[in-house]
Amino acid sequence: MFKKILVSALTTLFFVGMLLAHGNATHLMGTVTAVDKDTVTIQDKDGKPVKVMLEKGTKYFKSKKPATAADMKVGTRVMIDAEMDQKMKMYSAEEINLGVTEAAAPAAKPSAAPKK
Repeated sequence: MFKKILVSALTTLFFVGMLLAHGNATHLMGTVTAVDKDTVTIQDKDGKPVKVMLEKGTKYFKSKKPATAADMKVGTRVMIDAEMDQKMKMYSAEEINLGVTEAAAPAAKPSAAPKK
């Protein structure tokens, strides 16, 4: 009985810790449409533009390895952990995970010559 209670308590603590790990962070996912010195604009999954402030403390990762802001290019898919800055009414990035650049649209296939 004690063992079951202990396992339940530890499991609960683990999940609470996971939830608190990102604090009040909001997860933004989308494709980069513009990169400026202090901001990045993404097109979110609903097709809406979202402008996010880049801070000195923003951490960048690509394939779970450290990256830099310079690695973020237009067309790159990203997941951003951000908090809403109430003064600026804009998200402030805490962590940006860079994905792959979106694949280019496939080239049009040449039409076959009509058969005679």
